[in-house]
Amino acid sequence: MNQRIEKITVSLPVETLRLADENRERLGFQNRSELIDASIREFVSRDILRQFSGELAELYGKIERSEMKDLEEHLSKLSYKIAVELAQVNLLLASLLEIPYDETQKLRGKAVRLVNQSRGYVPLKNAIKSKMKLDIMEEDDE
Repeated sequence: MNQRIEKITVSLPVETLRLADENRERLGFQNRSELIDASIREFVSRDILRQFSGELAELYGKIERSEMKDLEEHLSKLSYKIAVELAQVNLLLASLLEIPYDETQKLRGKAVRLVNQSRGYVPLKNAIKSKMKLDIMEEDDE
């Protein structure tokens, strides 16, 4: 590739020239001009890459937020479906056991309190240890 070359005058600190001269051959350059040309290209390329990386990181952030929103929506829909299925099972059980509606509401209230107390998590060993009895006809509802 034949590039048009323009000769310019550059003023550099003596220490920078010494550093360039000491490392030019080791880095595979025939002269200072090649080293300076490659150095400028490298510097500019890194800056462009840094800018691109920032834009890319911002884009990935947007994608991640979008995916999180989609995941939240999906989980919300699944939670709703589970709630509907549980309600259906509860209604079926109540009708099979011929439990009056007001008693099912008391049982529901007790279930809500238990879930709230445990923050929705009851380890199996705790459930077995306490052998919690759910007496739905019990009048004393803590």
